Formats: sequence, C-alpha cells, structure tokens
Amino acid sequence: MNDDYEKVGILLSNMTNELVSSRVRVKAIVELLTEKGQITYEEYEKRFEKVFERDAKSFRDDLIKDFKSSE
Repeated sequence: MNDDYEKVGILLSNMTNELVSSRVRVKAIVELLTEKGQITYEEYEKRFEKVFERDAKSFRDDLIKDFKSSE
C-alpha cells in the first residue's frame, strides 16, 4: 500500500513540476511577444480560448492514457 502512495506522490510531483514549467514558458513567450509588439494580450487570450476548446480534451485523454499505462 505504501508503494502505491509513493507512486502517486511521485506522479503528482512530476505533474506539478510540468505544469509550473509549462506556465512559466508560456508566460515568458507571451511577455516577449507583447513587449516586441508582435501580439496584444487580448489576441493571446482569444487564441488561447480557441486552442483550448480545440485541443484540451485530447491532451487530457493523453495524460490519462499515460497514467494508466504507467500503473
């Protein structure tokens, strides 16, 4: 049973690190592009909504598939 808790803890830690890393990378890119006048924050938000609606389900499905295959 402790083995399962340890595996879940490692998984959650890895997921948290990946989430933080991804958010920081996106924020850096958005800041760089807005500072250079390439995009506005509003354009980014609109594109984010469009891409999220299009791709979020498949990304979640992939994460669940990866989790189940690591069990």
